[in-house]
Amino acid sequence: MKNKMKKFSKGDFQTERPEIVFPETHIQMIIGEGEVYSGSFMIQNQKEGDIRGIVYPSSFRIQCSEQGFEGNPVKINFTYDSAGLKPGQTERGKFTVMCNGGEYEISFTAMIEKPFIMTSYGKIQNMEDFKYLAMKDFSEARRLFRTRQFYDVLKYEDIRIKNLYDNMRKWALDEEAMEEFLVGIKQKEKIFLTIAEELCEWKDVLDEQKGWLEITKNTWGFVPIRIWADGDFIRIRDEEISSDDFVGDSYRLEYTIKEKKLHAGNNYGRIFIETPYERLHADIIICQQGTRERAGREKELLEAQSAKGYLSYLSGALERDRWVEQAIEKAKQLRNLDIENEYYLLMQAHIYLLGEKREEARWILENFNYNRFAIGKKPEISAYYLFLTALLRNEINHTNRVVDELNRLYIKYPYSWKLSCMLVNLDPKYHTESERFRMLERQFYNGANHVLFYAQAYHCLETEVVLLRKLGDFEVQVLNFAMKYKLIKRELAEYAADLISHQKEYDRRLYSVLERIYQLYPEKKILNAVCTQLIKGNKTGIDCFKWYERAIKQELKIAQLYEHYMMSVDGRRLQKALPRIVYLYFMHGNHLDDTRAAILYANILTYEDEKSEIYQYYQKEMEDFAWEQLRRRQISEELRVIYNRFLKEEKMTPERLDALYDISHAYWVKAKKSGIKYVLVIEKDGTIRQRVPHSKKGAKIYLYDENARIVWEAKNGRHYTESIPYETRRMFYEMHFLDLCKRRMTDRTEMEQKRYTIPVTFENVRMYGLDAFDNQEVFLLCSKNVREEGQTEDDFVLYLAFELMKRGYYDKALLTYLATFYCGATCDMKLVWKQAKAYDVETHALSERILSQMLFSERVFAEEEVFEDYYYEGEPYFQLKQAYLAYISKEYVVYNREVGERIFAILVKEAQKKENLADICKVAVLKYYADKASEQEEYADMLRGFLYEMCEKRLVFSCYLSYPESWLREVQLYDKVIVEYHAQSSAGKVKIAYQIYQGEMEKLDYQSESLLPVYDAVFTKEFILYQGETLKYYFKETQKDRKIVSEKEVKRLGHDICAGGKFGLLNQMSVMSEEEKKVAMEAYQREEEIAGQIFQTY
Repeated sequence: MKNKMKKFSKGDFQTERPEIVFPETHIQMIIGEGEVYSGSFMIQNQKEGDIRGIVYPSSFRIQCSEQGFEGNPVKINFTYDSAGLKPGQTERGKFTVMCNGGEYEISFTAMIEKPFIMTSYGKIQNMEDFKYLAMKDFSEARRLFRTRQFYDVLKYEDIRIKNLYDNMRKWALDEEAMEEFLVGIKQKEKIFLTIAEELCEWKDVLDEQKGWLEITKNTWGFVPIRIWADGDFIRIRDEEISSDDFVGDSYRLEYTIKEKKLHAGNNYGRIFIETPYERLHADIIICQQGTRERAGREKELLEAQSAKGYLSYLSGALERDRWVEQAIEKAKQLRNLDIENEYYLLMQAHIYLLGEKREEARWILENFNYNRFAIGKKPEISAYYLFLTALLRNEINHTNRVVDELNRLYIKYPYSWKLSCMLVNLDPKYHTESERFRMLERQFYNGANHVLFYAQAYHCLETEVVLLRKLGDFEVQVLNFAMKYKLIKRELAEYAADLISHQKEYDRRLYSVLERIYQLYPEKKILNAVCTQLIKGNKTGIDCFKWYERAIKQELKIAQLYEHYMMSVDGRRLQKALPRIVYLYFMHGNHLDDTRAAILYANILTYEDEKSEIYQYYQKEMEDFAWEQLRRRQISEELRVIYNRFLKEEKMTPERLDALYDISHAYWVKAKKSGIKYVLVIEKDGTIRQRVPHSKKGAKIYLYDENARIVWEAKNGRHYTESIPYETRRMFYEMHFLDLCKRRMTDRTEMEQKRYTIPVTFENVRMYGLDAFDNQEVFLLCSKNVREEGQTEDDFVLYLAFELMKRGYYDKALLTYLATFYCGATCDMKLVWKQAKAYDVETHALSERILSQMLFSERVFAEEEVFEDYYYEGEPYFQLKQAYLAYISKEYVVYNREVGERIFAILVKEAQKKENLADICKVAVLKYYADKASEQEEYADMLRGFLYEMCEKRLVFSCYLSYPESWLREVQLYDKVIVEYHAQSSAGKVKIAYQIYQGEMEKLDYQSESLLPVYDAVFTKEFILYQGETLKYYFKETQKDRKIVSEKEVKRLGHDICAGGKFGLLNQMSVMSEEEKKVAMEAYQREEEIAGQIFQTY
């Protein structure tokens, strides 16, 4: 650079300027996150000679191996450090190449690529890629899913996805877990199964048969499937399969029908197909032909109808004759169904006897085929026959013989309830109801269980109610029987209720008895017994409320009645005021749990006037209750009423606001799938702080952020996300309370932001980039550093200071720092200079760097203000000053660049100071003042001296002819016409084509002459024209393979020529007559001879 400045200062611009080319004009960098990219670009000179210069990258992330360079070609090696940048981020910038061939910019784009994992199916960079891999090869996707490399795929996915995977690694990473993960992040829908036929019917299966069910799935993925059958005759081949066993989207489920397990008639079975998401079933119905079983069912139905009719007769609901008619008809139907069963014939005789139709009974019994020797084969039939004959004859001797026979049979068959019933009606030892009842009790515990047996036992109790001394299984069964068939009488009902009320403990069976009794006889005594029994069992279910409510309405005096009333009330269905007596009762002591107390208080707030005595009494108690429940984060519809009344802003504390914020984000969730044990919430930060037991009713959770995720934990330990359908209900949503919480929420948000905000340090700015921080904060950091550290050059601080200045963040300290040290593209340095001047910052050194850089690159533009500042504000470097003045003069003279008046003032000043100006500077001054006649006199001596000197050196330009004739005579230009051509470069060849003619007659041909440059790319030619002559000319320029032809121009003598001198004499002769011309020519010849003698050549 110094050698170039030295040459320029002397006006020597003959150096060969490189012709720069860049094979790459834009550099594209694709960089992995956190990686350091290594790259390069080439600079070439299409001419001979080395390229010398320096490179300025616009980004602090770029480091060149060598900033300065020299050679041809030149390879610039650089690195780009992507630390702190995230995938998807792009940085655009430039390399400024400042060299002896000019100033150039090469743009670059650095794109940060997401990390990836290479698989058989290509790069996996995001969840879309992973989904594609899973669709193509689920096994390979699962292997990747299990590795920690999978975090590279998740790194820039949604935080909810990463949090879900973090937790799934703790639970399971098998196929089912990956399926659930993909469903949970909505990359696929869950698998649903469909059964083609949900009902399969078979008929008359005689041997083992195989069947198939066609199962189809809706999409790709993995799901385990469990299969089982309900029905002994069905066998499943494969009880556990998965979606991997499907061929395409379908699977044939094979099952086998075991014919040996079938019975006659319809056989019902069901095949269940269960996945974690659903349970399907297909019904299997097999119809086997058979008449015996069908007849058996008909017999059972008729026997039941006969028994029911008999009980209707006993209860009085059916008249005797009507009952006899119906019963005989049923008995005949039974006889027809089973002609060999003699029991149905005897049953007819018994019905006739009960109906006082003895002759019909007698006829049947006399015609009955009784064989006393066959009594052991059919003991109950034989005993029944004997029992009926005893009833018909009504003779003591015969009855005694029958009793003896029945006793012998009973000893042999003690479990026959029929024999026992016959005995208690015939044997004299059972003459009292008490003995009969005890006999039947024993038979009950021997297994007796028939409505006719219970009818016999009930008859005993009905006759003598005091037999009900205890409430064992037998007594309870008899009472239930009596109530079922509405046989029980009021006396027995009241007696039973009184007995039950004296029991020490609650018994579900006794409560059921009382409930039925009350339905028949709704009396206070029975209601008291019902409530007493429930209170003993501490029963507070919703079904108990009706009993307590009735008891309170009837003002029954029962201990703990009001407490149980409140504990059984359903607040959701309570749409009326509680009885006033309830309000009054709890005024004397409230020991209700929080839920029931809330119902009580909410009812008071809803239905009681604020001025009432009851309201006033409860007010303080309710308010304290409200704050306590808020502290415990309790929520219910009743508490909503209480909170709205008592939670006032003026009484809020930070702790209470926190509690209010929590309950405002409480939700009730309920999974629509059985087998769910817990509901978990993955919070925004990925932690699980809520693991709530899930009941059939659901569970309460808190959802503070939209990024929170609900996860369901099944009883088998599996975890499910979006695949489980569920209901959700916000438990507490009151806008005025949310507004109240805003202040607290804002404080929380600010605290979280402070917790997660990256501190502004140079290391962090270098790591994450300037755009990741607030410009003002970085500006304060840089300004503080510059003030404290002093003027110590730091490339990174310089980069930040310049970038901040471009964004409008700077002060005098930063501008001083930049003015002292900054180097870069010329336009950037000028921007620094401009801002620095506005803040009155010292810029002499910066101006010197700008001027030196422009002159070195020969790319000088918009610099005059900078040079003026440099020239006047300090002591300019001599060679730089001279070089600039010479270069700008050359640009003005050769390329007609516009130059400001103040630059020429400096040139004049330098000349007046007798500084050694380059010749081109003097030519520029002469050109500038050539058309300024008024100023020529002021600088006459200087201009006249410059003109003489330049003409002596043959640096003659057409502008000189504008000066006074006396000056031109001195340099012998007064009689000249000068034409001038400015070529595109000094390397071109220029010719002039011209013709000189007299008058208006042009010549047909042009003379051609090659020209030499008078200076750089300026070519001139001098002509002498005589009076009346015209010069017509044009120039031809050749630049390599390109030719340029100028427009034709015309020149004539622009002034009168005086008679002195050769040219004057010759010009005079051109207008003389022939005689005058002869005399003048002779005189001219004499003068030439004399001059030759005087001025001899040595």
